[in-house]
Amino acid sequence: MNSRFSTLLLREWMQHKRGWIVTLLAPPAIVLAMLPFGEVNGVPADQPLALGMAVVMATALSLLAISSISTSFQLSGLARRDVQDRSIEFWLSLPASHSESIGATLAAHLLLVPAGILLGGYALGFVMTAGVAAKLGGVAALAQVPWFQVLAATLPVILRVLLGVPLALLWLAPLVMLLMNASAWLKRWGIPALVAALIVACAIVPKVYDIHVFADALREQVAGAGLALLGNGDGLEDAFRAIGRGDSTGVGSWVAGDAMNALRASASVQFVGGLVLAAAGFGLLILRRRRGA
Repeated sequence: MNSRFSTLLLREWMQHKRGWIVTLLAPPAIVLAMLPFGEVNGVPADQPLALGMAVVMATALSLLAISSISTSFQLSGLARRDVQDRSIEFWLSLPASHSESIGATLAAHLLLVPAGILLGGYALGFVMTAGVAAKLGGVAALAQVPWFQVLAATLPVILRVLLGVPLALLWLAPLVMLLMNASAWLKRWGIPALVAALIVACAIVPKVYDIHVFADALREQVAGAGLALLGNGDGLEDAFRAIGRGDSTGVGSWVAGDAMNALRASASVQFVGGLVLAAAGFGLLILRRRRGA
């Protein structure tokens, strides 16, 4: 990896590591701290394998969702951070281009952090499983959980979601660029202006002029991101049920089929058009950064 780009990624880690670590560790720690005093509902206490799969997957996906929501709230500030805190002159003094600076910020917050938290959440899921099992059946219940089977059943699914993280990011790239450009160019008025524009384009225009192209495009981009991240949830549930009956072949088939569906969906005009718009938005961010300097 380019040393300048690595340095810019290190900058993101040094500035945001506390928040990222809290995002990863705080929710499981809170749940584990509350376990001795609360009740555990909605988990198959009499089926250790199903319990392990449910808790591990819920922990990993919940932390990924929390991380994604947290990042979405930070995007508007990241778009004009260097200009706002007056550090732009310092960063421009380094031998790094505007595209590298913006690219490192996007890569860290939108790709590396969600992927890292997904994997960290997966590991913490086994700790959560141990806590829930101990809560329901005491320390002896830990020996009843088939840990290797839980690992074998859930790891392929986590790898499938890990593949979906960058693919979903590419689907959402035009929306990310729209949000960041609104904040970069219009500053504090960016988010209100963007919300107003979306309301007009997706709610008012379809009713008044019967033009649905904007609402349909937005809906398809979001649906594409969902398919990229984790498509056929019903098929996964069936595969997990089959594992409970002793058939472990279903998960591998589901992962392969779901990944192929996600990749096929990306071979579309909608996906390519979104990438073109995202590239234009990235160029506008570079232009704004240059002017801000």
